[in-house]
Amino acid sequence: MKQQRFVFSKSIAFRWIISYAIIMLIPLIVSAVVYTQTKKVVEYEIQRASGAMLKQVKYMVDSEINQAEKLAMLLSIHNDVNSFLNMNPDSEQKEAFQIFKIQQELSKYKSANNFIKGIYLYSGKLGTILTDETYADSALFYEMNRQQFNISEQEWQKILATPMIQSGKLRPFIQFKRVGNTVLLIKPLSNIKEKDTTRGVLFIALNSSTVQKMLANVDWVNNGDVYIVDHANQIMFQNNKIDSPPIFSMVETDNKEADSSFLTIAGTENMVSFIASDTSDWKYVSVFPSNTFWEKAREIRNLNLLGLLVCFLIGGVVIYYVARRNYNPVRELVNVFSYAKQERSMWRADEFSFIRENALATIRERDDMSSREYKQLRVLQAYYLTRLLKGQAEEGLSVQGAAGRYHLNWSTEHFAVLLFDIGPDEASATSMNLSHFIVTNIMLDVAQEFHSLSFTDMDGMLAAVINIHPDRISVWKEDMEQALVKTLEFTDQRYRLQIVMAGSEHEVGVAGIHHAYLQALEAQEYRLFSEENVSIWYGDIEPVEAEYYLSINDELAFINIIKTGDLEKATEKVDDILNQVFSSQSSVEMLKCAMIDLASSMMKSVPLEAQQAQIWEESRPMKRLLACTTRGEFRQELLQILQMVCHKINEKLSLLSNTGIGEQVAEYVEKNYDDINLSVSMIGAEFGITPQYVSRLFKEQKELGLHDFISQTRTSKAKLLLQQGASIEETSSKTGFSSSSAFIRVFKKYEGITPGKYKNLQVERS
Repeated sequence: MKQQRFVFSKSIAFRWIISYAIIMLIPLIVSAVVYTQTKKVVEYEIQRASGAMLKQVKYMVDSEINQAEKLAMLLSIHNDVNSFLNMNPDSEQKEAFQIFKIQQELSKYKSANNFIKGIYLYSGKLGTILTDETYADSALFYEMNRQQFNISEQEWQKILATPMIQSGKLRPFIQFKRVGNTVLLIKPLSNIKEKDTTRGVLFIALNSSTVQKMLANVDWVNNGDVYIVDHANQIMFQNNKIDSPPIFSMVETDNKEADSSFLTIAGTENMVSFIASDTSDWKYVSVFPSNTFWEKAREIRNLNLLGLLVCFLIGGVVIYYVARRNYNPVRELVNVFSYAKQERSMWRADEFSFIRENALATIRERDDMSSREYKQLRVLQAYYLTRLLKGQAEEGLSVQGAAGRYHLNWSTEHFAVLLFDIGPDEASATSMNLSHFIVTNIMLDVAQEFHSLSFTDMDGMLAAVINIHPDRISVWKEDMEQALVKTLEFTDQRYRLQIVMAGSEHEVGVAGIHHAYLQALEAQEYRLFSEENVSIWYGDIEPVEAEYYLSINDELAFINIIKTGDLEKATEKVDDILNQVFSSQSSVEMLKCAMIDLASSMMKSVPLEAQQAQIWEESRPMKRLLACTTRGEFRQELLQILQMVCHKINEKLSLLSNTGIGEQVAEYVEKNYDDINLSVSMIGAEFGITPQYVSRLFKEQKELGLHDFISQTRTSKAKLLLQQGASIEETSSKTGFSSSSAFIRVFKKYEGITPGKYKNLQVERS
């Protein structure tokens, strides 16, 4: 059962079901995206509508507040009001009618604005309060309005006695304060320069019922709560009377002029918005439960989910039916190709792959068979052509017989051989096999109109056997050159190949192909040796008598130039000799002989005392010279030998001109006397001259043999060590002697006593 599920998971039917299911998921994904975007749009619209509602409230209330503030400012400068504030107890009785007139004036202002509940004018000198309805002292007025103000008498007196300048700061000209259930507009009427409160205070009580009616007339207000709060978040007005109003944390912490967000208040998600007043320090806050807006949206969402569930159930049945019906033809094709149960059980992919692989297998098998036959034929042809070019093919085979046996397109007895030297351009990265393949196909295309070409690889070169058309025997070379030009034009544009051709002369019969190949090889060798990067035919090479141009006089003159150490003149002489040799058109063997002779002349010029076999053994100039195949390579190797020879000669001349060689040798001995290998040979190798020559130069300049100088230096150093208490073994090892016996022998030779006696004498003296 597990195996069946595994096979079904790879079946095309399973993939169809998955594809259909994915298609069915598209509406769900689209619905989810639409629902998400719809939710964002609804939230945005809710916030926008809430903001618009708050702006409506703000415009209405701000307008009324503005009118109340203007009234307060008007009364503060009213002459009758100022005369009332300036009255004292003595003149109060006399000014009774004036007080009555002021009361009528206040009543008129109150009646003109229904936003105002009452106007109270407090006189600090009289201690009385004048309203639009009554005139009483402050204590009696408090008793009359105790229930309305809902504060203590001390707090009421504190409000009346508060100065305009408090704690060194000027109080606002107009401020709002909630006293009990009444919101008062308070306008101090004291002189700013005076610090007492004896003059008076103007109170304007705002009508809460009017504000309630304003809020009731605004859309959506009935579905939520609207608050008007001051700068300390104290509620001035609200549309619904609730016991515990929410704490407006967003309003407290945010300094924005307007904002909205979803907050959880008392376990319920609410949309809270606020906007700041333009005329006062009030803020208008709205709190609406989210359920008010999302109730209908959730119903629509639930209906959509139910519809999607029904679609899934119906879609599942349809998917199964359609997949089964579409799979029946595929199963029949699989049964046709599955001729063996074993192969059917070894499926690695779906049914379409199985059908495609079986259909292509037959086509590939046929193509592979044709390709193998073609490759075998090409290998057989290449093998036969290779043996034919090398002269190893069977004899007595006619042209027709060879053409029939090896499927060669040969129809005449006329043959020639071409060798192609193909090299990629510096900017090209074409491989050799690919280059041969490209040239072979292009040459076959451009030359098959008149002649038949058969190609094969010969020692890294591309060789072509041409079966010349009888009617084109006189112009077959021109045909090949024209074909090569077309090939070069094509390859230069696309592949950047450099192609040079070497061709033989016309030969007759199968046996003549080997002779033609030898001719093409000779033409190719001549082209390479002469460094001519052009196509060449064997017939263009005219053999001439070989003449050896490096005479004894030329050799002596060349050696004399080298002995001067002038590398530039010696190089010019080498170039002159090379021009003479290569212009003679001698054979390759004669040219190589001249090169070897020229190199040996250079080596003879090295001074005897500067000759070192090790130098020639390491560089091996003759072996490298014999490996050269072109004039440029010969010149390069000869100049390297010439540089080495001139360097040795200049070293000798420098030593002969340097009278301080003795000092240099003496300094070298002083530094390396402790080296056990220090000898005349080592010093000669260090200075690049023979031991005999360095010894002779040292004796001429120091009047002392170099070997004796080394021994004396070591003896003097040994004496210092013995004076310091060193042992004979230690002294001999530190002064470069091979053994203590050799040290004793040399020390006694130059000092007349043994090292032990010398050491004892030094001890006795000390």
